[in-house]
Amino acid sequence: MLLSLAWRDLRAGGRQLWVFCACLALGVALVAASGGLYRQVAGALQEDARALFGGDLEVRHAEPLSQAELDWVQARGEVSRAVALRSMLRVPDGRAQLAALQSADARYPLYGQVTLAPEQPLADALAQRDGLWGVAVDGVLARRLDLAPGSTVQLGDLTLQVRAVIARQPDRSLRADWNGAPVLLAEGALQATGLVQPLSRVQYLYRVRTATPPAAWRDNFVAAFPQSNAEVRSFAQRSERVAQVLEQVGSALMLIGLSALFIGGLGVFNSVQSYLQGKLATLATLRALGLRDARLAALVLLQVLMLGVAASAVGVLAGGALALGGASLAAHSLPLVQQLGPQLAAMAGPAALAMGFGVLTALAFALPALGRALTVTPAALFRGLDAAVLRTPAWAWAASAACALTIAALLVGSLPDARIGWAFLAVVAVLLVLLEGMQRILRALARRLLASRWQPAFALRLALAGLQRPGSALRPALLSLGTALTLLVACTLVVATLLRTIADTVPREAPGLVLHDVQSEQLPLLREQLGTVQRLQTAPLVLGRLAAVNGDALRDSGDARRAREARNEHKLSTRAGNLDDVVVGRGALWAADYRGPPLVAMEDREADQLGLKVGDRLRFDIQGQPVEATLAAIYGQRRLQARLWLEGIFSDGVLDPFITRHVGAAWLDPQQAIAAQDRLAAAAPNIVSVRTDALLSESRLLLGRASAALAVIAGTCLAASLLVLTSVVAASRARQVYESSVLHVLGARLSSLRLALRWEYALLAGVTTVFATVAGSAIALALLRWRLELDASGLYWTGAVAALGVSGLSLGLGAQWLLAQLRLSPARLLRSGG
Repeated sequence: MLLSLAWRDLRAGGRQLWVFCACLALGVALVAASGGLYRQVAGALQEDARALFGGDLEVRHAEPLSQAELDWVQARGEVSRAVALRSMLRVPDGRAQLAALQSADARYPLYGQVTLAPEQPLADALAQRDGLWGVAVDGVLARRLDLAPGSTVQLGDLTLQVRAVIARQPDRSLRADWNGAPVLLAEGALQATGLVQPLSRVQYLYRVRTATPPAAWRDNFVAAFPQSNAEVRSFAQRSERVAQVLEQVGSALMLIGLSALFIGGLGVFNSVQSYLQGKLATLATLRALGLRDARLAALVLLQVLMLGVAASAVGVLAGGALALGGASLAAHSLPLVQQLGPQLAAMAGPAALAMGFGVLTALAFALPALGRALTVTPAALFRGLDAAVLRTPAWAWAASAACALTIAALLVGSLPDARIGWAFLAVVAVLLVLLEGMQRILRALARRLLASRWQPAFALRLALAGLQRPGSALRPALLSLGTALTLLVACTLVVATLLRTIADTVPREAPGLVLHDVQSEQLPLLREQLGTVQRLQTAPLVLGRLAAVNGDALRDSGDARRAREARNEHKLSTRAGNLDDVVVGRGALWAADYRGPPLVAMEDREADQLGLKVGDRLRFDIQGQPVEATLAAIYGQRRLQARLWLEGIFSDGVLDPFITRHVGAAWLDPQQAIAAQDRLAAAAPNIVSVRTDALLSESRLLLGRASAALAVIAGTCLAASLLVLTSVVAASRARQVYESSVLHVLGARLSSLRLALRWEYALLAGVTTVFATVAGSAIALALLRWRLELDASGLYWTGAVAALGVSGLSLGLGAQWLLAQLRLSPARLLRSGG
């Protein structure tokens, strides 16, 4: 009976609850979309990062691993061994080109698949047939040397047959070929070339696929073999800048989703309160007819649950579609996320969570209004509903608090970083307390102004009286509008900062070519072959290892991070040209004419891993020689760039004894870069040149998709906020129209009533805009610095514009709607009871 009655009542008068449904559906949609998209991107990023890296981990050594090390590695995962070195690849007509040789065993690649043209298994392409070993060559190298399947090439003492061109090699998809164009061959063929000799610069790579967490596997290896020089890297260290930006986007999506859900909850509260205000007569009649309180509460609660479940289901479907749409867009941008597609299984968890959030939010915000409405007595039918004294019972507050605590637990438990959840809850609590205090201050100020000798105009006096009178719409309007605007300002500032970061992450004016292995005596030849370029920068490159910090040897350190760092080979250079476009974050670089004791600046990732501070004394091992220097500065990379990622920059003169080669960057357009590569390959085949256009354009495309998705979801959040503010007007419109109509009957001019309403809304808009701008900017600034490590300088105006625009638009439209209602016949409004 109750279910039937609830449904019939909703069909008859539930149209007033459209704001309830719209706000809740939008909030749930954003939670489902942000959670689902973040889950898919994060999962796909991890899967494809393994393919990009070639495994979960890579053990790199200049010599083959000892038998004990090899046994340890093979006992803890599937292992693919590769031998890599550089050599000149020659063709029968005498032309030669520097190539990066890599052997491939039967397990290569551990993740992904090598695609060859013509299509064939990699093992078949590299096998020995008719006395010739096979080889697969890079497409650029094949074009440059006119190679095709069936051609022969010379490597060392061995003649090989080109069997295929490499169309895609998963562990090189986002990696610049600093060592030369890739060439794949069998390890037996590589040994037969005679290039692997005691003095050859050979790298032995052991890719590992394991179920053990990579960080734990790496620490266990270092602990088991503390004296080994093998360098261990995990897939998580691959493409760090892109992963960092995507993580920032994910954090912003979660912030927007949570804010939209809370704003939607405010809309639920105002909508239910407005709906129940109009149902007081019905509720009082039902109580007079004998319907008990429990049954009456169950009736209204059924209506809230029916609408909450329906709106949440619509929100889940919309959010799922939004997440899958964003995922399918990203699937066309890079091999990094090709596996995204429509993954409904991955959406199940976020969808169920969003559904739970929606229903619990509807209950948490509806229960206080429900409890308050249920306190209406049958006597109100005789005394008048306006004279009814309503209060929120303790049970309603307790039930609402239980729902809120459940939401908080789900929130904190579901986020990748629980600190974000706790911070969001703390911010919302502080906002509500501050706004509650502000509305009390405004009431007190309005009373004092009305009681003072100052006699404002009638319209302003009427507006002040409306703000301070008991039962006015000031409190719900200020709490709803103030909280919604504050969260909106915070989201706007975070999104604007993140969009600017994405735009600046990939430089628009990147060099066309990055050059590697330029011998010192080849610098004049390099400038000659490049001809007239926009700009050419070169810098020396020296490889070395950090051996000690303040006299403490890293290899003997009990700190696992320091012990690992002693194995890592760093790229070192001088300050000349600032080739990597680095930005100093701590300390300061020395003057250009500095000639004092040796100084060094370190990259922030390396410095933070070791806990380095400006002023530390560092000892490097460079080509077997110790080099000591004082740490003068710690710098970071400005943006994602296909350059060098130097780990150390020394003051002039320190590296001079070790400099034999240089690196460089040349600024020229893509077509010029291709021609310049060909000229360099003919004149100086040992110089490695890498075109940055393809790498940066793909990264730019991926991040552009992320920024577009972020902007769409932020826009949807704005729409949700406007609906919430519409509900604020809806919650108080009936009372305001009724009272204004009564005043009009008593002789007040319609123009004065309209002006009073404009004053009231203008005061409310001004107060909430100022509060939201200050509080929202403070919240965004804390989040940007604490969680995202971004700088919002120069963008604070975006939050103020958003607050002013949204408050002005929503309240302006609400005021205009109310003013239009005042044109109705007062007698008709009085007959309707307001």
